Amino acid sequence: MARFVHTADWQLGMTRHFLDDDAQPRFSGARIDVISSIGRLAGEHGCDFVVVGGDVFETNYVDLQVVIRALDAMGSTPEVRFYLLPGNHDPLDAASVFDSPTFEEHAPPNVVVLRDSEPVRDPSGIEVVGAPWRTKRPLEDLVGTVLASLPPDGAPRVVVGHGAVDTLSP
Repeated sequence: MARFVHTADWQLGMTRHFLDDDAQPRFSGARIDVISSIGRLAGEHGCDFVVVGGDVFETNYVDLQVVIRALDAMGSTPEVRFYLLPGNHDPLDAASVFDSPTFEEHAPPNVVVLRDSEPVRDPSGIEVVGAPWRTKRPLEDLVGTVLASLPPDGAPRVVVGHGAVDTLSP
């Protein structure tokens, strides 16, 4: 049986306005550092992959150095795959950070963006299925839509969603 770590809402690049000029960079640095720790701990505990269930970045307009540092941190444990789900803070819209040249150039091979609901077969045998946000205000239950259209295939699956799965707030 596969083992994995689930985390979400990293919101990298977030500015805490109540932090002073000394504390904000330390806060931001610690948030990047923990990514390496998650990968290291996942490897130490025999996990096959890490799922980040939405809001990897605070916004699609995040500083590109934050993107590079985050990808470098994920790449520091190449034996652990990171599956990233776009959420309401970083949806797959026209300005998506996940489609930026910086992301595409710096993404290590162990990083997979869940861009649609097509099952991704992990080497562990698990299928990882995403319900990514394409807009900040979807008009449907994204997970429900994925589940309704997902054909059975016999493989164990992990469906990754973000936010409320049974209510809509247009």
